[in-house]
Order: sequence, then structure tokens, then C-alpha cells
Amino acid sequence: MFEQKTVRSFYKKLLAFYPRIFREQFGESMEQTFNDLWNERKRQAKQGLFGFVLWMFIETASGIIKEQVLVMKQGNTMKNITTNPKSAALIGLLFIVPLIALNKIVGDRIEPFFSLIRPGIHTSPLEYVLLPIVLFLLPVGAFIAIRPMLRKEANENRKFYLVNGTLATLLLAVFILISFAWGSEIYRCDVLQIPNCD
Repeated sequence: MFEQKTVRSFYKKLLAFYPRIFREQFGESMEQTFNDLWNERKRQAKQGLFGFVLWMFIETASGIIKEQVLVMKQGNTMKNITTNPKSAALIGLLFIVPLIALNKIVGDRIEPFFSLIRPGIHTSPLEYVLLPIVLFLLPVGAFIAIRPMLRKEANENRKFYLVNGTLATLLLAVFILISFAWGSEIYRCDVLQIPNCD
């Protein structure tokens, strides 16, 4: 069971990723709506509130992306990404979505995509093309996330943003770990041709 105070705190932090103007106009009312829906759902549902919380966070994240894209369309996209650490972190984080999707498709054997990627029992050429592309997105996301820290301020200093630095580090760590594991698997299975190595 979720603690209402904790969930509200996370939701408030999620709202901070909206563009400032949007947040100032609608932030309080969105928090109030979330609290009202939480209380109503709690009264109606005897089981846990996990589904409700997950749906609200996904819906809010989708709204954040839409609003950030709107802001970017109104101005210079790269300038907005490089000057706004929250925007850079959010966009950098989105670069892991293709890896998660590919992993889900292969892990859960979601059709018809699984048959395209792995038609037989062995890895197909498509998988050998898709995985490097998806993996390459991780360092790109890390670079976008860390980009605001590379920019010098008016006083010639650079700012450190903990979320951006942590996200960039995690994306690079995932990239290195998966690349090493995949390279090791290719070496064992395809170069050494060890039977049943998958």
C-alpha cells in the first residue's frame, strides 16, 4: 500500500518537470485534482492503488513531454535543451525507452515484433542491427542530460546539476554493462561457437 504523503510528494516533484509558465498556471490545480482523485479512488477501491498511481504518473509524464515539445517548437530547440537542466534530463531519460521496449519485446516474446527480431532460435541480422542502434542512444541521452553542465555561466563558472549528472552516469553505466555482456555473448556464441551458449 502506498503512503499518501509519499505519493503526493513524488507527484509534486514530477510536476516540476513541466515548463515554468505551465507549472505556475496549473501546478496547484493539478496537485489538488490528484489529491481529490486519490481520496475518491481510496474510498471506492478495496484493493491497492498501484494501478491508479501508475496511470496518473504515466499520464502526467505524457503531458510533460507534450508541453516541453510545445515550448521547444516556440523557440530554439537546442537552446532550450542546453539551458534547462530539467528538460535536458527528461529528454536524456527518454533515450532509454527504445532499450526497454526492445528488452520487453524479446523477454516477453511480444508478437508480431518478436518474430521479426528473432524468427528462429538464433539471433537474426535485424537484432544485430537494432541492438547497436538502441545501445548507441544511451550515450546520446547521457550527453543531452549532461549538456547544461558543460555550458559556462556569465561569470565563467559551470553549474553542477545532481539529477543530470546522476542520469548521465547511469545511462553510460548501462551502456557499458550491456555492451560488454553483448560483446561477450557474441564472442562465446559466434566466434568460439560454444554450443547452447545463449
